[in-house]
Amino acid sequence: MVSSFSWHTLRDKKNLWRAVTLEVIVLLTGATFFLPIGGDLADYYLPFARGCLSCGHNPYYASWLLWPLGLLPDRVAWSFWTFASCLGIWWACERLGTNPIAVLLSSFGISQLRLGQIDAVLAVGLVLAMTANNPIERGLGLVLASIKPQVAGIAIVTLLWYERANWRVLVAPGLVLAASLAIFGFDWPLQWLISGYKPQTLQVMYLSSLFPIGLISFLSVLKLKGKRDQVHGVLLASALGMPFYSAYSYVVPAVFGMPWWATVLSYVGLITYPWLWWSGLFRFLWLVPASLLICLLWFKKAKVVEDKL
Repeated sequence: MVSSFSWHTLRDKKNLWRAVTLEVIVLLTGATFFLPIGGDLADYYLPFARGCLSCGHNPYYASWLLWPLGLLPDRVAWSFWTFASCLGIWWACERLGTNPIAVLLSSFGISQLRLGQIDAVLAVGLVLAMTANNPIERGLGLVLASIKPQVAGIAIVTLLWYERANWRVLVAPGLVLAASLAIFGFDWPLQWLISGYKPQTLQVMYLSSLFPIGLISFLSVLKLKGKRDQVHGVLLASALGMPFYSAYSYVVPAVFGMPWWATVLSYVGLITYPWLWWSGLFRFLWLVPASLLICLLWFKKAKVVEDKL
């Protein structure tokens, strides 16, 4: 028997969607008990968390964040990380008013979780850097977002432009940088760049980027006003134009705005099956950030016209 308190709570539409979101998260986490462990987590991030700094292709200080995962058995780590990633995406979406189910059930959301990727950390970091009241917390958000510079690097620069009059936001990044240089050596950034660029890392996932033609999309950001819209625009332009940008990283711009039609569009590549096999799904996935960027520009333009009338 369901308690009256539960029914009264679920009458509220917002709480109903939260309950559905939680159910989706439980189902996605439960799937990890039956599927093989995520390949990226097993091959890159768990070894990275356990001390193989050249394994993860991330700045070395990211290993401090992932270190607790290395203490767990592999399958337990995957289930835990899937649940934590879902919660992180949910929190970021709640903070910005985005539908988390649309993000989690998109093709790149599923890929993010299935592979055991870490882009949920970037999403949490960027949202924290943009919305936290405390500048120290915003600086910590920048540190979290910086573990994948190809995804969030230009967005970080955009946020720092808005923080140019507040030096306290640099406290956390400064301390992390100083500690990393002291522990890993002053040449670790160079070593990281050298180890990160390997031909075998250029997987089919990278076909979703339109680099170098996609770099022109950054010009569209000049038409946007306000911190949230500019950060969102920069993230979408990064998805289109940055090299080494994987399709599963689309969850980062998605938390800033993800309508249901974009979730459906994320599966458009399936029409290429079986001619391109599963790679076709990602070959056309650039349509999602391109469409979202066009909509972002169009609705802002429409609002300006409306305000003038």
